[in-house]
Amino acid sequence: MSILYYIFVILATINLAHLHVVERRETEQQQQVEQTSQTEHEEVDFKGMTAKQIDELEENTYEDCRLKLNICKCFIEKYYSNDSVVPDALEFKKLSTCYSEKLGYVKGTKPNWERIRLSYEVYYHDNKEDLDKALKIVENCQKIPLDNLDANEVNYLLAKCTKEGYLEAGLEW
Repeated sequence: MSILYYIFVILATINLAHLHVVERRETEQQQQVEQTSQTEHEEVDFKGMTAKQIDELEENTYEDCRLKLNICKCFIEKYYSNDSVVPDALEFKKLSTCYSEKLGYVKGTKPNWERIRLSYEVYYHDNKEDLDKALKIVENCQKIPLDNLDANEVNYLLAKCTKEGYLEAGLEW
């Protein structure tokens, strides 16, 4: 047999091994993507959490979304300031969408009003007066027309309604 035949056999073997490695990497990457998308949208069970734990969860979720979207921290700081301003920049709208989706408050363009109520019921479980105020905010926000809006606009309007409701009701923001 000629040397060319041996070279051909060696090259064919290397090619097969390379194809196997590439195929295995693609399979692993696909599994990672599937696993990430499943864990990103797993709903947190609020029951049994304290108000402090919910605060930390929400802060961490905002920060995770901010980092994921590479958005200035100034939008979160402005939103949490005690004035009535809600940033209307696209970056903040995207941040609100990421946050609401991760916590299960909104799916696509549909608010999950029961989940939002549940978070307030757990958060204010020991203060009926504040709970009533928070549930009134949910009731008022449900009246906002959200038809034909994209997810960013829906989440922006809900963030705006929530902040304005908190400030009007005298709840700690």
